[in-house]
Amino acid sequence: MKIEYDEEDFNKGVKNPYFDKLNTKIEITVRNDIYKIFYDIGKSNDVTPEVIMNRCFTDYAKKLNEDE
Repeated sequence: MKIEYDEEDFNKGVKNPYFDKLNTKIEITVRNDIYKIFYDIGKSNDVTPEVIMNRCFTDYAKKLNEDE
Protein backbone atom coordinates (compact mmCIF):
# COMPACT_ATOMS: atom_id res chain seq x y z
CA MET A 1 0.00 0.00 0.00
CA LYS A 2 1.53 3.28 -1.12
CA ILE A 3 0.36 6.48 0.55
CA GLU A 4 0.53 9.59 -1.58
CA TYR A 5 1.30 12.98 -0.05
CA ASP A 6 1.04 16.31 -1.79
CA GLU A 7 2.79 19.62 -1.14
CA GLU A 8 -0.03 20.80 1.13
CA ASP A 9 0.48 17.78 3.40
CA PHE A 10 4.18 18.54 3.76
CA ASN A 11 3.47 22.21 4.47
CA LYS A 12 1.36 21.10 7.45
CA GLY A 13 4.14 18.86 8.75
CA VAL A 14 6.13 19.53 11.90
CA LYS A 15 9.88 18.91 12.04
CA ASN A 16 10.80 16.12 14.45
CA PRO A 17 12.17 17.96 17.52
CA TYR A 18 14.35 14.95 18.38
CA PHE A 19 15.98 14.60 14.95
CA ASP A 20 19.25 16.28 15.92
CA LYS A 21 19.42 14.37 19.22
CA LEU A 22 18.95 11.00 17.51
CA ASN A 23 20.77 11.51 14.20
CA THR A 24 23.90 12.92 12.66
CA LYS A 25 23.54 14.20 9.13
CA ILE A 26 26.56 13.40 6.95
CA GLU A 27 27.67 13.67 3.36
CA ILE A 28 29.69 10.95 1.67
CA THR A 29 31.16 10.49 -1.78
CA VAL A 30 30.03 7.43 -3.72
CA ARG A 31 31.31 6.39 -7.12
CA ASN A 32 28.72 6.58 -9.89
CA ASP A 33 28.80 2.83 -10.56
CA ILE A 34 28.16 2.10 -6.87
CA TYR A 35 25.38 4.70 -6.73
CA LYS A 36 23.72 3.03 -9.72
CA ILE A 37 23.54 -0.25 -7.80
CA PHE A 38 21.67 1.48 -4.97
CA TYR A 39 19.56 3.40 -7.49
CA ASP A 40 18.48 0.20 -9.27
CA ILE A 41 17.65 -1.58 -6.01
CA GLY A 42 15.73 1.45 -4.77
CA LYS A 43 13.81 1.78 -8.00
CA SER A 44 12.72 -1.87 -7.89
CA ASN A 45 11.55 -1.34 -4.28
CA ASP A 46 9.95 2.08 -4.91
CA VAL A 47 12.31 3.95 -2.55
CA THR A 48 15.20 6.36 -3.05
CA PRO A 49 18.78 5.12 -3.27
CA GLU A 50 19.52 7.05 -0.07
CA VAL A 51 17.01 4.90 1.82
CA ILE A 52 18.76 1.73 0.63
CA MET A 53 22.18 3.16 1.53
CA ASN A 54 20.96 4.15 4.99
CA ARG A 55 19.61 0.64 5.60
CA CYS A 56 22.89 -0.95 4.46
CA PHE A 57 24.95 1.46 6.53
CA THR A 58 22.82 0.80 9.63
CA ASP A 59 22.87 -2.98 9.23
CA TYR A 60 26.63 -3.06 8.67
CA ALA A 61 27.28 -0.84 11.71
CA LYS A 62 25.28 -3.27 13.87
CA LYS A 63 27.28 -6.19 12.44
CA LEU A 64 30.56 -4.41 13.19
CA ASN A 65 29.41 -3.76 16.72
CA GLU A 66 28.58 -7.47 17.22
CA ASP A 67 32.03 -8.52 15.98
CA GLU A 68 33.86 -6.46 18.59
